[in-house]
Amino acid sequence: MTPQENTSTNTNPVRILVVDDHPNTATTLARALSQLGSGVNVISASSGHDALEKVKTNGVDILFTDMIMPEMTGLELIEKMQNHPAGRPSYTYLVTAYDVPGLKVTAHRLKVNEVIVKPVRPERICQIATNAIEEMKHSTHPIKQSAVARKKFKILVADDRPDNITLLTRYLEYEGYEHIAARDGLETLDKVRAELPDLVLLDVNMPHKDGFAVLEDIRSDPSVQHIPVIILTAARLDPSDVQSGLNLGADDYVTKPFDRHELMARIRTKLRVKETEDIIRRRNRELNLLPEIGKELSARTDIKDLANILIKRTVETLGAIQGNMIIFDANGGPGQNYQVPLSTESSSGLMTIPKNIIRHIEETHQGLIIADAHNNSLWQLDNHDSNIHSAVISPLFGRMELLGLLVLTHEQVNYFNTDHLLLLQAITSQAAIAIENARLYAITMQEQKRLAAVLKHAAEAILVFDAQGKLSLLNPEGEKLFTDFNANINQVLPHDHGYDAFIHMLDDARTSNGAKSGDITWPDQRTFNALITPIEDGGQVVILHDVTRFKDLEQVKNEFIATASHDLKNPITTIAGFSTLLEQAGPLNPQQKDFVSRIQSATHNMAELVQNMMSLAQMDLDATQKHEAIEMQSLLAEIANEFIPQAKIKNQKLSFSPLEKSAAISGDPLQLRQLMRNLLGNALKYTPNDGAITFKAEASDSQLLVEVQDTGCGIPAADLPFIFNRFYRVRGGRNNEVEGNGLGLAIVKSIVEHHGGQVNVESEIDKGTRFTLLLPLSRLES
Repeated sequence: MTPQENTSTNTNPVRILVVDDHPNTATTLARALSQLGSGVNVISASSGHDALEKVKTNGVDILFTDMIMPEMTGLELIEKMQNHPAGRPSYTYLVTAYDVPGLKVTAHRLKVNEVIVKPVRPERICQIATNAIEEMKHSTHPIKQSAVARKKFKILVADDRPDNITLLTRYLEYEGYEHIAARDGLETLDKVRAELPDLVLLDVNMPHKDGFAVLEDIRSDPSVQHIPVIILTAARLDPSDVQSGLNLGADDYVTKPFDRHELMARIRTKLRVKETEDIIRRRNRELNLLPEIGKELSARTDIKDLANILIKRTVETLGAIQGNMIIFDANGGPGQNYQVPLSTESSSGLMTIPKNIIRHIEETHQGLIIADAHNNSLWQLDNHDSNIHSAVISPLFGRMELLGLLVLTHEQVNYFNTDHLLLLQAITSQAAIAIENARLYAITMQEQKRLAAVLKHAAEAILVFDAQGKLSLLNPEGEKLFTDFNANINQVLPHDHGYDAFIHMLDDARTSNGAKSGDITWPDQRTFNALITPIEDGGQVVILHDVTRFKDLEQVKNEFIATASHDLKNPITTIAGFSTLLEQAGPLNPQQKDFVSRIQSATHNMAELVQNMMSLAQMDLDATQKHEAIEMQSLLAEIANEFIPQAKIKNQKLSFSPLEKSAAISGDPLQLRQLMRNLLGNALKYTPNDGAITFKAEASDSQLLVEVQDTGCGIPAADLPFIFNRFYRVRGGRNNEVEGNGLGLAIVKSIVEHHGGQVNVESEIDKGTRFTLLLPLSRLES
């Protein structure tokens, strides 16, 4: 309904809309307003959307709306109601708990009649509505209160004598104060609660309720208890009465007759104090606003939603015409730019912040106030809007870097002040945390999607166990492994179902808190290579790779090599034998002798190669593994004595340090002899004439340590990781002068591992090599 429709001849009921997100509050206010008479139609709503739905066909005359509501604030509702098809409300009132800087300016820009600060009693709402209804009856234009006009203090004079009221109000008018009057105690209380004066001049002797009782009621009411009261009376001049009045909460006690100049000085003093206290109360309300905004920001994980909420709340709070938030990209340049104007008419397009402003904020780590945008060296924008005359810029500093900037603009010069900037920086400090959390959330969600895709499409079975051994995650391939029972999350794998070896491997890895790998046989007789890796919370990640096909192929390969090696031994032995008999068949010339020597050397190398291949194949097949107690003291001495003659041929010194006590190993004696022969044979081959080889052994309570040290040509560091690989040979230098097939050290490693031990190597070029064996003892005899 437009103002022009509100004439004195209008008989339609006055429609009042009350909006509050607390249903009890809305209902209470609606019930109180309904008591104004039959000519009033009151509608209550619990949100902005609910209000628009209830009045979508008919407009309203008076609108009371709360500021803070979900999804739509009171200012947004007012703007929408001003564009209502049935006409804008004649009177609009905004109720808020936060009297923050700029809110009244923003409300005035939207033509709000009054901003009412909580707590507010239903009686005051009814008084405001009554005044509006009376105004509508006698005028075609509602009274608009200017939120930006210079504040004039309003003083209530409470006295039952009209001549006293006339005298006091004349003095107040001369000093430039507004005034209202009350002639008894009940009227005084009603006007204090309805008008919220800045100060009360209170007489003591009044009808219905005396001044002391009125003062006591004022001080017990949270909505008005902050109003200063000066008792001004010609009665009760006894010091005890003065003390009683001050004890009840009077700010001053003036007796009649009074000196006019003294009274005005006292009034000015109390008003200055109240003005300071009002600022403190406003600051407290601003501080209360921060958790409210922080709660809204923390509830959002999308940066766009977060930016819109942040800009909207700060624009409304500080009374700006427009807000822009620039989020920098990973390289520190402007990335995303968000804008929320107060209204569609005030939008001036996306803003580009100059680099010198960004540089200034990065250096100072402080926000910036642009008092006059048209005359500021930092504020040089290509898309400068002539409507922008001042701005405030607050940085969004994260933990490590500048995340972006929040910019609010206004159409007045010198609008923003330090209070605005401090409040804005407090808000943006919370927003920076929310932005970083939103970014982390987005990264986490992206990584979760990637992980889900990897788990879904991985060819290997992937299982994750927690610190208690319970299954916490498995991918589709992992689900396929369990066909005899349902592998449920948060349950352990059952024993006696064929998984005991796997469970034992998991327990071993958990005990050692390290990675572990090995082959396991599944209940369906498939072979898996299991890689177990610990994770930070004490759990484990397991990757099971099906190697059944490769194991079958390896079995076939080993059987073929074993058979072929065995079958090759006969022709090689025949060649070696007949080459030896050639000299007995008749005399050979020198060339023939050379040919026979080459044949014998080749057959020897072939026999050695075949023997090594057959040994490896048999160990892979576990065909010749024996388990018997072997006394190592005699075995090591036997091997040392076997190589002493060979060392003497090359004028090498072979020193042997035997065990100080007996030590036994459970294993295969033939393999252990081959192990020692390979190590000593290599040492002799790669050590030049006149070199030295050290062969020693030591026994602890549980292990046998064997070392073979030479002074040979050494092994390059780049080759060390590969020397135990099959058919790998070190090339270059004097290593090329030594013949070999690259299987000797592979056999050493295989034998050591078959006996549950470890082999390590250390080497330095031109200084020699040291091989160290660690073998577990079966028992230690004295």
